[in-house]
Amino acid sequence: MAGRIPESTIEEIRLRTDIVDLISSYGIQVKRAGGGYMACCPFHHEKTPSFSISREKGYYHCFGCGESGSVFTFVQKHEGLEFIDAVKKLAQQCGVEITEKEDPEAGKRARLYALHAELAAFFRRCLLQAKEAEPARAYLKSRDLEGEICEKFCIGYAPRGDVPFLRWAEKHKFKLEELAEAGVLLPPREGFSRWYNRFGGRLMFTIRDRAARPVAFSGRILTNDKKAAKYVNSPETPIFKKSNILFALDQAAGNITKAARREAIVCEGQIDVIRCHACGFNTAVASQGTSFTVEHVQLLKRCADSAVLVFDGDGAGQKAAIRTGGEFIAAEIPVRVATLPPGEDPDSLLRTKGPEAFQACLDAAESITAFQVRTLRAREANPDSIDAVTRVSRAVLEMLAKCPSAVMRETLMDEAAGLLHVTQSALREDFAKLGKERPRTITPSPADEPECPPDDLPPDVDAAAPENNPPSARERAFCEFLFDHEHDVSLVELVEKYATDDVLTHPFTRRFVAAWRAGCADGGNLEALLDELPPAECAWLNAILMSNDRSGLSELSSERILQDFLRQLWMEAVRRRQGELPVESTPENDLRRLNYSTCIRRLQRDSWDKASALMTPDVLA
Repeated sequence: MAGRIPESTIEEIRLRTDIVDLISSYGIQVKRAGGGYMACCPFHHEKTPSFSISREKGYYHCFGCGESGSVFTFVQKHEGLEFIDAVKKLAQQCGVEITEKEDPEAGKRARLYALHAELAAFFRRCLLQAKEAEPARAYLKSRDLEGEICEKFCIGYAPRGDVPFLRWAEKHKFKLEELAEAGVLLPPREGFSRWYNRFGGRLMFTIRDRAARPVAFSGRILTNDKKAAKYVNSPETPIFKKSNILFALDQAAGNITKAARREAIVCEGQIDVIRCHACGFNTAVASQGTSFTVEHVQLLKRCADSAVLVFDGDGAGQKAAIRTGGEFIAAEIPVRVATLPPGEDPDSLLRTKGPEAFQACLDAAESITAFQVRTLRAREANPDSIDAVTRVSRAVLEMLAKCPSAVMRETLMDEAAGLLHVTQSALREDFAKLGKERPRTITPSPADEPECPPDDLPPDVDAAAPENNPPSARERAFCEFLFDHEHDVSLVELVEKYATDDVLTHPFTRRFVAAWRAGCADGGNLEALLDELPPAECAWLNAILMSNDRSGLSELSSERILQDFLRQLWMEAVRRRQGELPVESTPENDLRRLNYSTCIRRLQRDSWDKASALMTPDVLA
């Protein structure tokens, strides 16, 4: 979008669009009824028409499912479009020319869109024609991905070195700095005289936004180099934010809205999604280089009424399914989980067993609660013991606490009670107790002046404490924040400089932060990097991944939130040093105690530049 569309233009489009003709154009049979029109609702299945349409008001309402809205709402819901895209679509249909108000950043975004479109075509040509792309062609052939499906998803190959890109940029009149802003090339730096090719020698998947515009790339390694990341993804740019992109949503959204249950298939990987589409399962999507987030769920909610998760069947896949399922029920979207045969993923199952076997897995998918109960019980040596039932029920209730829909929550809770062989009343009683004891996650204050929240969290445990003592609420909140910003390289420098072992007191937190930094460096998956944790720490990790109290949902920028977390951690560290002073009053002890108190006040009240200057090992001496 180059700018904002004036309200007068939107109103003109609305007045020029006949809502009866619009709805009829989607193949929906509309009949006159009294002073209005009726149809069978396109948003839920019914035999008796309850979908009322008013031509005069330009409005519809379904008395069966409650859906209602204008011409824009109908196009949004039926095609899974954002409002602005629905406006543009109807403008084109009714002949209204859109003049958008000036946006100073529009030119830069337009250049980036053009650059990515040309690059996608360039990578495609390289795959088809370049001699060095033979390993990429052989890999695709071995995966039975050739011809039309590769063209449909614009799969390509990135040549090695900087010379091909330098020539390409000159030919297409792009500056090297623009390639750097797109994250394709990295500029020369100290010790290196050449431009660094981020994707060289990789199979390239084109990432497109909801409007089908190429906005980023994902490069898959074609060698057995275990030190290199399997996938390298474009960094975030003015036109690409990972939390706003779902792979293949541009192709799947329309199919989802037309599907019988408006159900989306959610996979883990790009090749899984491509295979699904190649085999007729054209409602499949996947997140882009990160875990499924709240933003991804909201994006999918615009076109889907439900979802079925088809993740790998290993431990990491099960954890991801439970965590992702929690995000869906938090958004009041019914979600099921399909269990694949051991060792299979969607791609391998479809290639070896065919669409019928995959469809059978989808048909047998169970609710997220049933999947969680079955998965957690399978990990218990004696799943019917009191302690096992207590652990599993607690985890299930933590999940259900996210669900704002009373009907959905009660239905899932009743199902869980039956699977756990406990009474529904007992489970509800424990759920009520859980609501009173859930810990609060700190979200920094949005005031203009930097100000830390009240000091009402328990102090961090000592690093030498037994492994069965969990991290403090503050360190857990910090880990939750980092998880919500997985692969956000813009935060790495602050974390490396200030989230040191001096302030992170728990061994688990230190391992978590180290894994987060490693994931940012090479694009690795945080859960995979933490896959070998001891059992107790696995439980803490699951609690972090499943948490619904996300600081990342604040209106503050992620950098500002991180700064406030770092203030809190350093204030705790200084308080610990102050508490370690001998209790007797001596000139030396009193002076150190005063210095610590002064430091704490400055960390809380000073601007970030001044406060961060205090965050050195010397202040803890």
